[in-house]
Amino acid sequence: MADFLGDPKFPDKAMAVSRGLKIRYFQDLYEMYSRLAFSRIEDRPFAIEGVENRLRKAYGTKGGYGIFDDGPGKGLFHRSLLWQRGADEQLPGLSAIMFPPGRKASVPTWSWMAYRGGIDYLDPPFEKTDWEKADIHPPWTRYTGDTATEADTTRDDGAVELVATARDFNVAGSRAGEVKIVYDTERDRSDGSRVQCVVVAKSKEERMELEKRHYVLIVVPTKLLAAGSDKIYKRVGAGYMLGKYISLEKPGTPVRIH
Repeated sequence: MADFLGDPKFPDKAMAVSRGLKIRYFQDLYEMYSRLAFSRIEDRPFAIEGVENRLRKAYGTKGGYGIFDDGPGKGLFHRSLLWQRGADEQLPGLSAIMFPPGRKASVPTWSWMAYRGGIDYLDPPFEKTDWEKADIHPPWTRYTGDTATEADTTRDDGAVELVATARDFNVAGSRAGEVKIVYDTERDRSDGSRVQCVVVAKSKEERMELEKRHYVLIVVPTKLLAAGSDKIYKRVGAGYMLGKYISLEKPGTPVRIH
């Protein structure tokens, strides 16, 4: 990481390595950055903006808010989303940053930049993971099979949305190694809201869908409903679980995650 950040032509040196190392570089950078102390915590999403813009240009992707969007099936978008509260983060966990009204900031809940506290990344195995294209779409791109088209889901109020499908889950009776969910805060675990999951990726080694490890975002509905049938949700955690604990046989609920 020191060699990466010390590159006078940053991020040129990082671009000369394998795809796996490129991913590890940005993850290490964001994990380190998320643990920095700021005298004004509301500066957190903006202090790294220049670095993020240079990385996005070097990767040849769209994106923002700590997320890189490289198109359907490639996985960079999905890996970017699979951050979670850092293992060294003291409970009650992360806390949402309250941005001053004059800042005109609208950082979505699916971005770690919306919170105070350190993060880690889930790391689905390379070459052994299928990336979900039907159940979750980035704000900048729409997927139809393997075809990507331009999209813009920035609302008039400045909110940036993920379009997704939320599914019920029940992990009662799960065994060791089958489920690991990390809530952003302990309050998210017990505030009484109906908790659902959005599938981001799944392992592809097992033949049976029910035995595949599914990597998920954990989401809950907000009180505000969007126009039409889509509901507005927020992210409250991330993790994995076997498919048998998710209601995969049902269509799921169309949602917009702010």
